[in-house]
Amino acid sequence: GASSLAPHPATAPLGEFIRADDEGEKDDAEEKEKGDEEDKNDKEDKGDQAKQEKAKFGHRPKSLNSVPVTNATLEKMPKKSKGSSSAIKIDEDGKINTYYLPGATVVDNGKSVEYRPPYRFYLMKTDTTDYSKEENFYKPIFPGKTFSVDMDFRGQNGPSCGCNINFYLVDMPVGFPGKDHDYYCDAQCFPDMGCCHEFDMNEGNENVQQITDHACTGHYSQDSSWKCNKWGDPEVKITPPEFGKGSGNTIDGTKKFTFSQRFDVHGNGLTVTTTISQGGKTLKKTMNSNGEMQNMLEKLQQGMAFVTGYWTAPDMNWMDGESCGSGTEHCSEEPAYISNWRITSNGSPVPNPSPDPSPSPSPSPSNDVEMTCGWCSSGSCGSC
Repeated sequence: GASSLAPHPATAPLGEFIRADDEGEKDDAEEKEKGDEEDKNDKEDKGDQAKQEKAKFGHRPKSLNSVPVTNATLEKMPKKSKGSSSAIKIDEDGKINTYYLPGATVVDNGKSVEYRPPYRFYLMKTDTTDYSKEENFYKPIFPGKTFSVDMDFRGQNGPSCGCNINFYLVDMPVGFPGKDHDYYCDAQCFPDMGCCHEFDMNEGNENVQQITDHACTGHYSQDSSWKCNKWGDPEVKITPPEFGKGSGNTIDGTKKFTFSQRFDVHGNGLTVTTTISQGGKTLKKTMNSNGEMQNMLEKLQQGMAFVTGYWTAPDMNWMDGESCGSGTEHCSEEPAYISNWRITSNGSPVPNPSPDPSPSPSPSPSNDVEMTCGWCSSGSCGSC
């Protein structure tokens, strides 16, 4: 208004100058307050949007839909899900060692595992389903090592929305058999099952690859009743345009790719670098150390049970919702193949059995690419 305009300095009394300056400062303060309020509202809107996204997709599975292979389930398994041999060959620093995934379909002279839902398998020293004894498990010590495999989902109609092909580590066996009679535990702490540390080395399908650390410190702001971090921290989720269905992504999930994971220890800290390669293209994602990773490192250095399997759910949106949406999902239940298993001491060359994987999703075994690994220098998760 007119009262805020300052008179000409030659004629204006001192009081009017002061009043004009006060009015100007008042306007500036009101403008700043308005801007701060808009910033606050904008942050609240973004926070609400993030909460809505989490609510839409969910955080983690409500139930464990995979079935362990025990003597009882082995008898009921259909022939296509039950292999003639469970012996898996793993290249450890150039030496081929034989272990077992009881009940799994191991093909290609022990080099590949064919996965079909809804089973999960444990890496064992002998072909036994006695999961009550810790000495029966083969528990690789991954800190200081790199784990590599070739993964093949075999084309556009392969395992997609609602499918979960995985390999992960848990601190089993626990002291009681639980509902599945396999002495199992994980960080979701399901009823009548054990509750323990869980490191998801990989879970995913043609749309997504996800790596998650589920430590058990017992102090979580999300829910004071949690013994373990059900949501995970850190978590790396690789989605389009980095990983997904089709050639428009850096890594095409419908074609064979090499997955490699390196565990580096720096004092009390743990860094995990995941590298995915395909046809000369490479993605690198890093989980840098924090309190949760330090907590997990203690268990990794002791050795944890290696679990791998394939399960389905209509609400797998917590994992693949970015590509598959928030609606009910229907897994194709098509098979997946994981082959050329390698565990290499860091500093040694990762075994390279043959040339680059063929871009064709042909059923015949294709070859893989040599990996190089590194890590990012900042941020808890990110790409290099």
